Amino acid sequence: MNASRVLGEKAAPERVLASGNETSVELRQQVCHRCVKVWWPRTPKKPARCPACKSPYWDRPRRLKATIRPLKEGVNAETLANSLRREVAIALRRKTSSGMGTEDRSLGKALTVLKDMKAAGRTWQEMADRLERDFGTTLEKDQLKALVR
Repeated sequence: MNASRVLGEKAAPERVLASGNETSVELRQQVCHRCVKVWWPRTPKKPARCPACKSPYWDRPRRLKATIRPLKEGVNAETLANSLRREVAIALRRKTSSGMGTEDRSLGKALTVLKDMKAAGRTWQEMADRLERDFGTTLEKDQLKALVR
């Protein structure tokens, strides 16, 4: 007897193992929420992972990443832009008044400083500290080596 003929053309959502027995067990059709694979498990216990995508989270729906939310109704986009513009201007004025805004902070200047420090025999940590202090960037030892060579 053919199993597909017994079940019909469409697969049933439940199947019974060892029918006619007192210890009959139901198998439920499983669906992966990740790859949408539909399958029948071999045993009545919950499968550890999806047979198609191998995900251990097959029975949980995928979580969506945080989306950009629209502005609250009480906040006007123009007002928000003006306040942001004002804050940036204040920050730039503060930087310029301290003398930091007039220094050369280009990549060429950073490379010159790094090569001079290497020629002087400075350590990689000293070079990284100087780059962070003068140029506001943090690099690892391998990145510094690639720049200096």
